[in-house]
Amino acid sequence: MADRADTLRFLPLSGAIDVSFLTELGRRKLHEFKLSDAPVEIRGTFAPSNHHEVASPLCVSADAFDSGGAAGVPPSLCVVPGTLINANTLEDFKEWDKAELLRKAAAAIWQDMCSGAALAEPHRLCRFLLLTFADLKTHKYYYWFAFPAFALDPPPRATPPAPLASLLDASQLDALRRGYAALPASAHGRPAFFAVRLSCGSAGEPVQVAEVGPLSRWLEWRGGAGGREQAWIALCDPSPQHAGWPARNLLLAAAAAIREASPAAAAGLPSEVRLTLLCFREPVGGGGPPPAAAGEGPREPKSAAASTLYNVTMDVRGLFGGGGGGGGGTAAPPSAVGWEKNSSGRPGARLMDLSAQMDPAATAAAAVDLNIRLMRWRLMPALEPEKVAAQRCLLIGAGTLGCAVARCLLGWGVKAITLVDSGNVSYSNPVRQSLFAHKDCIGGKTKKAPAAAEELRRIFPGAEARGVVMGIPMPGHPVGAAEVDGVRADAEALDELVQQHDIVFLLTDTRESRWLPTLLAAARRKLAVTAALGFDTFLVMRHGLPPPAEEAAALGAGGLPAGYEQAAPAEAAAPPPPPPPRPRLGCYFCSDVVAPANSMTRRTLDQQCTVSRPGLAMVASALAVELAVTVLHHEHGAEADADVPAEAARAATCDESPLGVVPHQIRGALSFFRTDCMLGRAFGKCTACSATVTDAYAARGFDFLLDAFNGGDYLEELTGLAQMHREAEAALEDVGFFEDDEDEAMSE
Repeated sequence: MADRADTLRFLPLSGAIDVSFLTELGRRKLHEFKLSDAPVEIRGTFAPSNHHEVASPLCVSADAFDSGGAAGVPPSLCVVPGTLINANTLEDFKEWDKAELLRKAAAAIWQDMCSGAALAEPHRLCRFLLLTFADLKTHKYYYWFAFPAFALDPPPRATPPAPLASLLDASQLDALRRGYAALPASAHGRPAFFAVRLSCGSAGEPVQVAEVGPLSRWLEWRGGAGGREQAWIALCDPSPQHAGWPARNLLLAAAAAIREASPAAAAGLPSEVRLTLLCFREPVGGGGPPPAAAGEGPREPKSAAASTLYNVTMDVRGLFGGGGGGGGGTAAPPSAVGWEKNSSGRPGARLMDLSAQMDPAATAAAAVDLNIRLMRWRLMPALEPEKVAAQRCLLIGAGTLGCAVARCLLGWGVKAITLVDSGNVSYSNPVRQSLFAHKDCIGGKTKKAPAAAEELRRIFPGAEARGVVMGIPMPGHPVGAAEVDGVRADAEALDELVQQHDIVFLLTDTRESRWLPTLLAAARRKLAVTAALGFDTFLVMRHGLPPPAEEAAALGAGGLPAGYEQAAPAEAAAPPPPPPPRPRLGCYFCSDVVAPANSMTRRTLDQQCTVSRPGLAMVASALAVELAVTVLHHEHGAEADADVPAEAARAATCDESPLGVVPHQIRGALSFFRTDCMLGRAFGKCTACSATVTDAYAARGFDFLLDAFNGGDYLEELTGLAQMHREAEAALEDVGFFEDDEDEAMSE
C-alpha cells in the first residue's frame, strides 16, 4: 500500500421506508400508540453493497416492529437496532429537539465503547433513529432518519483503499468468504462487524487467512505471534466505494479498546492508533452473480474482489479519559452527527404521500374506521368498535326511518345491512328519505329496498348492503286461498333473515306490520329495536329477550319470575332465598290489551302519508342506533336490564355500560323539546312475545301465523286477553258499574 495518508471519508448511510412499514405504523398508531409518543424499539436491515455505484440503504418494513430479534430475516442481511419516535402532530415533529435526541443516542453508543461492551456486542455500534409523523386522515407520512456517529477532530487518516484481491489470492478470498458465512448469527442476525486473523509468513510468502471470528477476538489477535500475524477489523459495508458510515463507530470502538487494554497509562500512551480496516462487500446467504446476457460469458460476482482495505491512523488525544486497564475515567463524548439529508441535499425530513396510491374504496374504509377508533384515544377507551362493526343489521322498512337508521349505522362502521320493503319510491320520498333521489321516482317503478342498498354502497363502497323486496304479513289482514303460498314464502324468508342477523330494527309505519318481526325476534332471541313516529312525538325502545330455554322453568308466564306476584313468606330460621330474577323487559306490544288489527282501512289522505315534523325521523333514528350501540357495550348485552334514569343520573359513573345509561324506552315530544326514559315490563298475555305465542309458533309454524292473520280474535283467545276482558266485564257488573251508569244517564 502507498504511504500517503489522506482524510478518511465515510459515505453516509441512507434510510429507505417500505410502504408496508407505513401501513403498519398507521395501524399501530390508531390501535396501540394512540397519543403516546414514547420511543419504540424497531429494527432495520442492510446488505453489503452489490453495486459498483449505488449504496445499499438501511430498509425498514412491516416486520421492523417484530420483537423476535432477527427471526425471519434472510441470512444475507445485517440487522440494525433502531428507535422509533412517532410525533402526535406535525408541529411536534418539526419542533422536536433533534439535537438532544441525537446526543442521547450517541451518548449510549459512547458508553458502550468505553465500557468494552461494543466489542462484545457489536450491534451496539450501529443504531438508528426514526422520527415520524403519520397523518392518518390524508395518508401523508413525514419521516427523518438519523444514524448516530461522532465528529472527530482531527478526523481519521487513511492510505488510499487497496483492493483486497491485490493482497489475497483467489483461494484466500474464498476462505475469507466461507469464514464469514460460517460465523454464527446472534439474536441480532448476521454480524455487521467481525475480525480477521491473518498469517503473514516469511518474506515472499503469500498472506494466509488464518481465521474469521467475532469482533470480540480482534484485540486478542492484534498482539499475537510477535508481529507475524495481522488482525483486521471488518464490517459488512453498504457503501460501494468509500468506507461506509458504520465504520466511523467501529474505528472509534477499536481505538477505545486499545486504550483500555494498555497496561501502563502513567508511562504515556501513544497519541495515535493505527488500525487495518476491511470494508467487506461480499454477498452472503445465497447471493450470487447476476445471470449473463445473451452472447456474454459468465459474469464474475462482485464479491470480495470489490472489498477494500484501509490502513487507518487515528489521533485519540483527549478522546478517552486517563488510565487504562478497566476504565480509569471516561471523557465526554465528541459531538454527534448523523441526521440524514433530504432530496435537496440538506438535513431535513422526507414526505411519503400514499393517498394517490391507495384504492379509493380502501381509503374510504380506512377513513370510516379512523373516525370511530379515535374516540378510544381520550373520550371512550372502553369503546369496542370491532364489536359494533361486526353486527349484521336487518332493517324492516326502507322509508324515512329506515334510510336514516342505515346512514347512522354506516357512521358506526356497520357494513352488513339488509333492508326489507315492498314499496316503490314516490315523488314525495326523496326530500325526507335520504337514500333516494329524484331519478328514483321517475316512472314510479323503482323499489325502495334495492335502491336504498345501492345508494349505501355508493356512499360507502365497503358496505355489504342488500335490499329485499318483501311484504310483511300482518294480523287483521286476511289471507285468501290464492295468497297462501306467497304469504308462506314471505313469512319463511323473513324468519330466515331474522336468524341471519344480530339486530332487527322495526321501522315500518303501521302497528300491525311490526307484529311478525317482533314475534320472530323473540322466538330467535334477537335484539329488536323499534322506532315509531307521531306528528311531533316519537318512541324508541328495545325489546326484552325471552329467557334461554334452561332458565324458562324458573319463570312464570310472560317471563315473570315464579311467585313474582305473590311470594310465600320464608320461615324465620331459614336463610333468605336468593332474590328472584328481574322480570324481563317488554316488547312494543306488551302495553296493549288488544291484539293488533288492520289500521289501514278507512284512512283519509292525511293518514295515508307520513305526517310528522320533518326532523322527527332523524332524531328517532339516531336514538335507535345509539341505543343499540349502547346495549352492545353493556356487560349483559341484549339481556341487560333497563337503567332507572333517576338513579343513573345520581351515579357518578355507569359501571356496567361505558357509554352511559341503557334505557328501555325513550319517548320524546318536539312540542316540549323533551325526552323521557321509561320502563315497561313484559306482559304475560302479550300477543307478540309471550311464551304462549312463541311456543305456539314453535309448535305449529306457519299454520299458527295463518290463524293469527285471518282470525280477528285468535290471538286474544290464545293469550288469555279475551278471558281477561270477560272477567273484567263480569267484575264491573258485580259492583253495579253499568247499572249506576244507566241510572245516572236516565236521571239526566
